[in-house]
Amino acid sequence: MKNEKVTDPILQYIPNLTIWYKLLILYVFQISIFIISMIFLWWISSIILIGALIGEFLIVFFGTLPYRYIVNNIEKIRDKYKKKYKKLASQYLWYRFESYTIPLLSSSLYFPLLLTTYDYPNIQLTYMPSYIITKSLLPIYITIPVGLMIIIIGLLIRRPPEVFGPKVEIYLNLLYPEKGILIKNGIYKYIRHPRYLGRGFIAVGLGVIANNIIAILVGVIHFLIFCSLIRSEDKELLKRFGGEFKKYKKSVPALFPKYGNWKKIFIFIFSKKNKNND
Repeated sequence: MKNEKVTDPILQYIPNLTIWYKLLILYVFQISIFIISMIFLWWISSIILIGALIGEFLIVFFGTLPYRYIVNNIEKIRDKYKKKYKKLASQYLWYRFESYTIPLLSSSLYFPLLLTTYDYPNIQLTYMPSYIITKSLLPIYITIPVGLMIIIIGLLIRRPPEVFGPKVEIYLNLLYPEKGILIKNGIYKYIRHPRYLGRGFIAVGLGVIANNIIAILVGVIHFLIFCSLIRSEDKELLKRFGGEFKKYKKSVPALFPKYGNWKKIFIFIFSKKNKNND
């Protein structure tokens, strides 16, 4: 049954997500892609030493490719979709691009857990070729708490509560730039792309929990490929916000805060005050 009183901007522009059977079909589709992707990553990791690194690179590269294409061709895509599909432009764009990239990128993010190795207890989820980079590093009572701490920091950096302004999905901003706002408060006072930095923390934290060098390298690859999106995204933001973004870019680093601001970031993300837009 379709919900007539929709307040979430994503649901307003992608009404199929309010229809239960279409949503169910979408979930089945995305879960299938996630499982197939994880099976591929497990398989390639089992046959050659650097298979995990190759598999991770391929999945993340092709998972981020649609976004690169859209951002670099947004004017042409915007005119085409809005003219052809009118109010449903975002829905068609989302289904044709993001609906399948979400499970691909999710599989690549959680992939390090498939590479888990521990001597005591004896745990090995993927039988990788035996080498120094596939051997377990530390006891389970060290890696799990440390890995979880890194992941929690990543989650807090990636999306601190209620400081990101209106909940508008990225593709909606691209099709309807007039609805977007340049957020410069909260954690955005210190870094321009906290989502990428937070995702990097999560990926590496999962690698630490997996307890071997190759899993940590997989997390680093995940982070680096996402970082390569920054240049395209900054170009689009410059077109959208002009001089305001240019001035902001000059004063705020992309990922790693200026010296002395790390402490401010950690105070911010762990403080209850982060619930207020400042």
